[in-house]
Amino acid sequence: MNEDEVRKKCEAFVQGLGLPCFIVFGWEKESNQFGMVSSYNKMPVQAVIKGMSWALNDIVSKSM
Repeated sequence: MNEDEVRKKCEAFVQGLGLPCFIVFGWEKESNQFGMVSSYNKMPVQAVIKGMSWALNDIVSKSM
């Protein structure tokens, strides 16, 4: 799947939940090639940024 197809599926998923939410989704497209998309629904941009910042910090702190 290409990034547009994955993004559409992610957007359908977050809209289908019927909740204010966001998602960041990463996948391996081919050997050592990765794609990443994000989508949010009915959430203030500031809340999405705060959540993504928390997730990034969590990943970095666990990988060190």
